[in-house]
Amino acid sequence: MASISATILKHHKKQNGSWNVKIRISQKGRSVYNDTSIVATKEDLDTKLRLKKIFIDRYLSVELNRLREIINSLGIRADSMNADQLKAVLTEKGEEMDFFYFFDEYAEKFSGRVNTIIKRKSSVARLKEFIGSSTLSPLDIKSKFLTDFQEFLKVPIRRDAVARGSRSNRTVLNIIIDIQVIFNLMRDRYNDEDTGQIRIPNDPFRKLIKVIPKQSRNKNLSVEQIKAIRDLELTTESDIISRDLFMLSFYLCGINSVDLMQTLTDENALRLNYNRTKTSGSRSDNAFISINIPPEARNLVVKYAGLLQRRYKTVKTLNNRLSDSLSSIGEKLDIVSLTFYSARHSFASLARNECRFSKDDVAAALNHSSSTVTDTYIAKDWSIIDDVQNGVLELLRD
Repeated sequence: MASISATILKHHKKQNGSWNVKIRISQKGRSVYNDTSIVATKEDLDTKLRLKKIFIDRYLSVELNRLREIINSLGIRADSMNADQLKAVLTEKGEEMDFFYFFDEYAEKFSGRVNTIIKRKSSVARLKEFIGSSTLSPLDIKSKFLTDFQEFLKVPIRRDAVARGSRSNRTVLNIIIDIQVIFNLMRDRYNDEDTGQIRIPNDPFRKLIKVIPKQSRNKNLSVEQIKAIRDLELTTESDIISRDLFMLSFYLCGINSVDLMQTLTDENALRLNYNRTKTSGSRSDNAFISINIPPEARNLVVKYAGLLQRRYKTVKTLNNRLSDSLSSIGEKLDIVSLTFYSARHSFASLARNECRFSKDDVAAALNHSSSTVTDTYIAKDWSIIDDVQNGVLELLRD
């Protein structure tokens, strides 16, 4: 069992007749020492040159008790550690732990999706607003702290603009999850379970009762609604482009706008081969997929290959245009909340519910990941995706 005590080393006597007091850490028959700034003279020692109890109680009892509490907090882990390891735990000063400083370092090195880091920066900015400070120790993030933060996020975004309303439960939950991700990364960095060096012992998110998002509005469209969008007479160029790209997404198994903009460059392509931007950085296969370009999509591919990149400087600009135009098209056709993502939702729903393809085949067509052991043995067969695609498009050919 480890023991902590204050002592002097007799042979370390200084010329002026004093000794620097040291903390002795003993474990498994071995002792190591840590220096202090406390000085003892001969009057502070007994006849056997040991520190007197009154001296220890006056100058060292608080520090000794603190160190003993650290050892007690290690529990049975302390039994497996040697004296040197215990010293490392007890004397570690380490870098200052600051949540916002840690996040800045994390954001600078982040190599994932741009939208992800933008969202997390926004979430951390909300946390700064809540505490009114630019520094925050992870040890101050407790369950009550998080509960109060969650309530803070529910109030109107700007008190001088009530019309904007408050954040949805989905938005509040996403912010909380972003903060949890960063907090857990800090625990991974500062905690070492192997040596028992646990600088962030708390897990405040475990007890937090998170808000429950409302069920989102169903974005699935019927075959008749898809046909109506396809056949709608439009005069405004931006609306025509948005309608065309919506249909192109549907024809190409619900491809996202960002992947269209990055991939649609060759008007003569027979297949669209790409890595899905949203998940390419988190999957071993880099989210690669090969989509057949069917006859319905051929003219649109020829029309927009290269044009998208020249017309829109960024995906955000394109998405803003799509959002405005599709909302207008939805109003014309009495379709509530029509978005570009409705094409992807509708393709999946029709593939499963109307064409009766299996969920696994529909997931493959949508380029969703699967992590079962079996999947590691099965080679990709793009013809399965072609069958799903053709089955859905047959519904529009009637």
